[in-house]
Amino acid sequence: MDNRYFDKVIEEMQPFLDEQSFKLSADGSYKNDTRAVKVEYNESRQMYTLNVAEIADGEIGEFKEISAWLFDDSQTAKDAASVGMDFTASLRKNMGIKLKRTASGEEVELPTVSKIGSITVTGFAKKMLDFFPSLKDEYKDHIAQYGNFLYLNFFGEHLVPHIKNVLSSGNKKQIKKLYDILGDMYVKGDKDTVNTVVAVLCAAAYNDENTEKAVKDMLADNNHFLLAFESFLKTMPKSKKLMAALVK
Repeated sequence: MDNRYFDKVIEEMQPFLDEQSFKLSADGSYKNDTRAVKVEYNESRQMYTLNVAEIADGEIGEFKEISAWLFDDSQTAKDAASVGMDFTASLRKNMGIKLKRTASGEEVELPTVSKIGSITVTGFAKKMLDFFPSLKDEYKDHIAQYGNFLYLNFFGEHLVPHIKNVLSSGNKKQIKKLYDILGDMYVKGDKDTVNTVVAVLCAAAYNDENTEKAVKDMLADNNHFLLAFESFLKTMPKSKKLMAALVK
């Protein structure tokens, strides 16, 4: 793959690099008084990598990889921007710097559902936060950290485990409530939302026969939804992007 999106990754990181006085060096790394940073694309791994070394008395230590992001020919400029946001957050954490923002995590606005048109992924997130209230703080932390909603990463890290817990609990009332929301999203959501709902269920069921059976039982009366789930469960492993984001 050519490296046409490299500049987009750096563009997303640039404000933080400038804020921390990082300067571009002849070898392509960025350096300030305490850190040297390299962003590279590894062709064999099909990954962008973020490598950091400490600088002491002017001497650069050993570079260590602190973050990596799968990136193949199917990725877009928007995905490259997500890489930049993730690398910025990773570098900030490595340097022990808290995000500067005018609002605290508690003041980050929760997502809403638009009353016009199909339900978006943001609307789906709102429904899930209402069903799993404990995720509201996780959502606020996520937005505060990244400055944007990287929904696949958020769902993979936080929502998928909660869905697995509900399905494995055997609590018919809770499972029915979950199905009512997911089924509604499947019917009323836009294309991205429908695909995301199916992908989240597949991630929950991946390599887990008990959860897979629970999902199929839950969807037994919705043949179209069930067929979509069964079909995507077979093909999802082919998508490196989805596997990296949703399957932890």
